[in-house]
Amino acid sequence: MYHVMIFLHVISALLLGAYVIFPFIVGRAASLSGAAQESFMGLLSTINRIAQFSLIVTFISGGAMIGDMDPKPPVIWMVLAIVLLVIVGAIQGMIGGRIKKLKANSSAGKNTASDAAKIKTFSWIGAIAVIAAVLIMTNPQIFS
Repeated sequence: MYHVMIFLHVISALLLGAYVIFPFIVGRAASLSGAAQESFMGLLSTINRIAQFSLIVTFISGGAMIGDMDPKPPVIWMVLAIVLLVIVGAIQGMIGGRIKKLKANSSAGKNTASDAAKIKTFSWIGAIAVIAAVLIMTNPQIFS
């Protein structure tokens, strides 16, 4: 069972890696307009949705592996891992909301620069949180 959980955990972590490249690809949104921008935002929305599902799998598989571990990792490690993943989830939600708002503004012909800037800011925060989570999760001995 452990091998299945580690496989799911690694695959979901790889899918969360989309947030590491998200800030770089989101910058293109500001340079597009009209239908091209809406289409590009549709792609980003799909990537965001995939990352949301992978976050759920990460939580479930990580929790299952922690439950089977003996000895248990340090409590501070578990708390930091959960907090960082909750931050990633919150950022995902904020990005999703801004993508919807940007698509609506683009359809209405309104200015979308502020929405694109907020998406880029949120994506940088998400990328840093994912990198920190991977660093923490791969090195539990830091807190021993």
